Amino acid sequence: MEYLKVDIYIHAKHKGNPRGAGEATAILEFISRKNEAHIRKATAAVENDTKNALTLKVIVTALKMLIKPCEVVLHTDNEYIKSCVALGWLETWRQQDWRKANGKQPANMELWKGFYISMQIHKITFMPYEDRQEFNNEN
Repeated sequence: MEYLKVDIYIHAKHKGNPRGAGEATAILEFISRKNEAHIRKATAAVENDTKNALTLKVIVTALKMLIKPCEVVLHTDNEYIKSCVALGWLETWRQQDWRKANGKQPANMELWKGFYISMQIHKITFMPYEDRQEFNNEN
């Protein structure tokens, strides 16, 4: 099976530490099988949550836009989300009925479940965040 290659660039603006308000944008870029360039945009917002939750929310929203299995490169500066995947925490939580080592559920469990499901459908890798002109034009 040949996968469509998709780059997703994540940009999150968040005020408040650790909880606060913010908005995030995901820009999806891909070249169709007809060799046509396409750009799609997804957004998410939070009023009283963390930057990690905001970033995870926009990632899940963007991945839901993909209607076929894809080879996805996520460009993000969110080290926590990358670590949850790279260090195997996400898989461990799933195997332990969505519980962390301390027995508690991870924060934003429904978002993590959605991300996990997307990881079963798509081949997802992470790359360092790159500043995008589209993000600089936002108000």
